[in-house]
Amino acid sequence: MKYQKVTVSIFVALLLILGASAAVWHNSPALAKSNAKAPSINAKEAMSKFAPPRKNDKAKTSEPTVRKSRLPQLNVVSEAAVVLNVLPINIIEEMNKGKTLVQIAKEKGITKAEFLQKLKDNENQLLDEEVKAGTISEDHADAIKEGQKDRLTKSLSLKSVNVNDHQSMDMGN
Repeated sequence: MKYQKVTVSIFVALLLILGASAAVWHNSPALAKSNAKAPSINAKEAMSKFAPPRKNDKAKTSEPTVRKSRLPQLNVVSEAAVVLNVLPINIIEEMNKGKTLVQIAKEKGITKAEFLQKLKDNENQLLDEEVKAGTISEDHADAIKEGQKDRLTKSLSLKSVNVNDHQSMDMGN
């Protein structure tokens, strides 16, 4: 048994020595970085399949058509900032103090009904502009307008949520 272990270890050592000497002899180090050039890639050509489609232009001289992917986000804080003529960050700061949008509007001298109507008018104007621009269909705009009053009324009574206090944001830390 001892003789077999010695024979195997001599064989492995001999194999390693022969492999190393062959690598040195042929001047091709086994672990050296290859000198082969990396293939060159034309980034414009590779990314062209992801570019927006062009209008039918055989000479390809026109600018690519711009795809409007969706309606701009209807954000009640941004809309309220426009109605109240303040920056959205000011609205957020007040909400972080525990105020609702209605309370913030009352401080500015606007009643809840007036504030709700101004928000609806502002949003309707935005929706009408998007329909004219072709971003959304008339049916889509009508569907948004249909649930508008309930959505805005609910939004006016919400308070700011601290994500650190939110149960679903608890990552076990």
